[in-house]
Order: sequence, then C-alpha cells, then structure tokens
Amino acid sequence: MAELRVPTVALAAEVFCADGRVMRGRIFVPACAPRHAGASRPAEWINESGPFFPFLPDDSGSAVIVNKLEVLVLTVAAEADSGDVVEDVEVPERRLSVECADRRFEGTVMIDAPENQRRVLDHLNRPEPFLVLRAGARHHLVQKARIARVVEKAPA
Repeated sequence: MAELRVPTVALAAEVFCADGRVMRGRIFVPACAPRHAGASRPAEWINESGPFFPFLPDDSGSAVIVNKLEVLVLTVAAEADSGDVVEDVEVPERRLSVECADRRFEGTVMIDAPENQRRVLDHLNRPEPFLVLRAGARHHLVQKARIARVVEKAPA
C-alpha cells in the first residue's frame, strides 16, 4: 500500500479553532504542486484540497483529522509560501486588521487583480475560502466564512 501514498512535506503550523482551541503541530502538503515546481504552498493546499486534513499535534504521537470549516486561522512560516508572488512585479498590498471570534490578526494582503478589482472588498469576495494575511515571518490563512470584521489600515 505504500506505493499508493501521496508524497508529502511536513510543515510546522498553528491551528486556531472555532471552539477556542489552539493546536500546534504539523500539516502535510503534497510534495509536488500541480502548477509550479516544488511542494504545494500552504495557501494553495488549504484552498484547493478537500474539506478535511490530517494534523499531527506536537503533544501527541497520533494525527487528528481536522474539518476546515472549524478552522478560524491556520498559521505557517512565511517561507512555506515563498514564490507565491513573482519577484520584480509590483503587486498592490493593503494593511488589514482581521477579526475572527475573539481574535484579531494584523498583516497585509497582496491584491493581484485587474485595476478595477483591487479593493479589499473585491479581494475578500474572491471564491477561495481562505485569505492569506502576511505578518512578517508568518502567514495567517484566515477562513473567510469566519471573519467577523475587517478594517483597512493606513500604509506603513
């Protein structure tokens, strides 16, 4: 059966759940991405794969299966998403404060869209279920259905 397994790459992650729990451990993304060389980026994986994913908590030897609908935010290291923006191409970014339940996350979003669709509202209304909020060395993958409020901040 080992030949039927999909090769994966384990990435450190933090899962903020809708019930208030926070889990630290590892997610597993495909080792080969369908649209570019290398492993799938966490933002691609969470937006494209099925409704459940395995998560290996740091404090346990066995994985749990997590329902994406119960995830407020999945936080990963920024380098796990490296290459998602083409270098030397200027992409508009907006600073945001995003509130989910009793949590607030701040960072920037990259709005790679035609000029007439570069409002934050347009970006939030895109079909992907998770929003990528860049916060320095970390990326917060925020489930849009769980966002209560978004405030656009002045540029830094």
